[in-house]
Amino acid sequence: MKILKSISFLSIGFSLILFSLTTFAEDTGTSSASTKETTHQTDTSSNNTEKTTSDVNAAVIKGISTEAVWFGVDEEVTIATRHETQISKAPSIVTVITDEEIKNLGYRTFAEILRTVPGFEILKTGALGDTIPAVRGFAGDNKVRVMLNGHLVNNPLRGGAFVNFDDFPVEGIKRIEIIRGPGSAIYGENAFLGVINIITKDAKDINGVRVSSGYGSFDTYDENIIFGETHREVGVSGMAHYRQTDGFDGVVESDSQTIVDNSLSSLGYSKASQAPGKVHDGRQEFDLNLKGTYKDFYIEGLYINKNAGPFIGPQYALNNESDVENNYVFGEAGYKKTFEERFTLKPRIYYDQFDRNIYAESLPEGATVSSDTDGDGVADTYYTYPDGHIVNSKLIERVLGTEIPFDYELFDGNTLTLGLEYRYIKQTNVHFLSNVSPLTLEPLDSIQDFSDSYPQIGKAARNIWSVYLQDTWDITDTLNLTLGVRHDQYSDFGGTTNPRSGLTWAFMKNASLKFLYGEAFRAPSFAEMHAIYQRNSILRGNEDLDPETVRSYETGLSYQFNKYVTSSVNYFFNDIKDLIVLRSTFEDTKRILSYENFGDAHVQGVEMETKVDITKGNYVFMNYTFQNTEDDDGDDLPFVSNHKGNFGVNVHYWKYINTNLNTFVSGKRFREEGDTRGNLPAYALLNLSVIGKEFFKTMEVQGTVYNLLDKDYSDPGPTSIPEDLPRPGRTFFVGLSYQF
Repeated sequence: MKILKSISFLSIGFSLILFSLTTFAEDTGTSSASTKETTHQTDTSSNNTEKTTSDVNAAVIKGISTEAVWFGVDEEVTIATRHETQISKAPSIVTVITDEEIKNLGYRTFAEILRTVPGFEILKTGALGDTIPAVRGFAGDNKVRVMLNGHLVNNPLRGGAFVNFDDFPVEGIKRIEIIRGPGSAIYGENAFLGVINIITKDAKDINGVRVSSGYGSFDTYDENIIFGETHREVGVSGMAHYRQTDGFDGVVESDSQTIVDNSLSSLGYSKASQAPGKVHDGRQEFDLNLKGTYKDFYIEGLYINKNAGPFIGPQYALNNESDVENNYVFGEAGYKKTFEERFTLKPRIYYDQFDRNIYAESLPEGATVSSDTDGDGVADTYYTYPDGHIVNSKLIERVLGTEIPFDYELFDGNTLTLGLEYRYIKQTNVHFLSNVSPLTLEPLDSIQDFSDSYPQIGKAARNIWSVYLQDTWDITDTLNLTLGVRHDQYSDFGGTTNPRSGLTWAFMKNASLKFLYGEAFRAPSFAEMHAIYQRNSILRGNEDLDPETVRSYETGLSYQFNKYVTSSVNYFFNDIKDLIVLRSTFEDTKRILSYENFGDAHVQGVEMETKVDITKGNYVFMNYTFQNTEDDDGDDLPFVSNHKGNFGVNVHYWKYINTNLNTFVSGKRFREEGDTRGNLPAYALLNLSVIGKEFFKTMEVQGTVYNLLDKDYSDPGPTSIPEDLPRPGRTFFVGLSYQF
């Protein structure tokens, strides 16, 4: 009843908004529409003697052909079926963000853009400063598959992609295609709650060199070059990007070390906490992307080097000597050839390498900890670390894979897709160094190597064999059916099979319905399976984990009221099983955290979108998401809100100036089980971006103010950070670009 009442109330309000916008757009276009109608009547009259009745009938038939019935014929995506499909016919709920929209919004990084997508929210973690998305009721980047030009970039260690791609630059992005919902039936692992494909500009899109430079709050410098050139049958394009920032410097009033200090002060130990103190969110990043094409062949490579501060730190204790370095590189080569206009072959081979090096001051200088050396459950020894508790962990993950997809048009309107894929993943070069004995927690005189004796995670390898089959069929001009299934066989935990079905129906002109069913999985990551438990470690991996699974039911309605106003409303229900969570147990009075399949969840919600294209460059967009999230006990899932939405206006009132005003709104966010603090309050972020262009050849100047109203808000933090994780107030960025 709760969700039905909310849906009814919201539907009424949304309908009133649509009615108002439709009326406004119709009034705006009356004059031009009347002119077109008059012109059409004049042309018809002047050519009347040349037309026969059959010609008129043919024109009428053409007017109600597939292209006329399915609206949005110019908007095609590849993410939903692996080949070009109109959005309204795609067997998924799809969002497309174009390069023009990205530029108008003024956002500088990939993660920031995702806030505009229905059901998405972006959160910051305190332990190592990672950015994670919350999608359809769940917070976690390992449940979202991210691809760059179709290449999977999620890492095997924890299963996420945002550790490398949250700051990915926007200048070279041509468009972003997003499936809101499961995608394992066509893509496999990590396509659990969503699939994102970042499509970069190629040589024809760039046709020259574009240089941009900018400066923003917290001493942020952003330099970027994109280039592209075509010579006969050879095309070369790419990007070089450098970004450096001191990062947000919000203040944390109390951290985990504050709690320890307070408990030990009566014993005469000095306080070591750096709280109140500033978070460390500085980062430095270098990105290089290169693509080359020759006839039907292509190659692509990407390199990312990122050094970042830990925000707070791995044990939620402020420190000043931590650094997280990530290096990521991939290379891919492929071939695409169509034979006799029916059979398309797209084989590819690729290699990925993820290097991670964490140098962390887990506890600050002078910190004291207690130890239970005799195992009776009572602390009997206290150690003080003059140089702090330092850990240095390193590892390398390598991925070698190949994929061979086939598309075959069985007959007009029916395309069969068959794919085979193999991936070999190896985690190696595992190192662990510390200035503290892993066995006793006793401080050491120097940092020592415990890689062989007490590693924190084990070496691991995984083979994955996959096969997928999909059939898309235009049963009639107005009815489209998609059926698909994929099986992935893992060498370490077994196999998983995930089907999908989608029926899209253009039941009237400019309107379509979608009925979708899909299953998906999230494979256990290496960190969850292979973390090694030692005597004084509290974290334990589990090699017997099963994958998380979801069954999703979706219904979508899209309607184009007129040439100005397009709207959609979607309902989804996700039934999630075998969630992988950290559970607390005790062994000989020692608390152990181990990964287990424990608990289910159910999420249902409604997503509404409207876009009003008033005239070229002048548009209004809005979306709203209501989601009801519950675990097995009926409690709300943590860190996410029931309500979130976006509203924006883009005004191009003069050819030299473009202005964009947009806002993101989130309702209150819920706490984890056992956290007695009140829910985090609702908040809204208003952003303003202004572009000056074409006033001097191809030069553009853009200025953006984020959080224009200087809203004070926080992201959810652990109980050891009572006031949660501070987020930036009003900030700015100014950039200049020039096209050669």
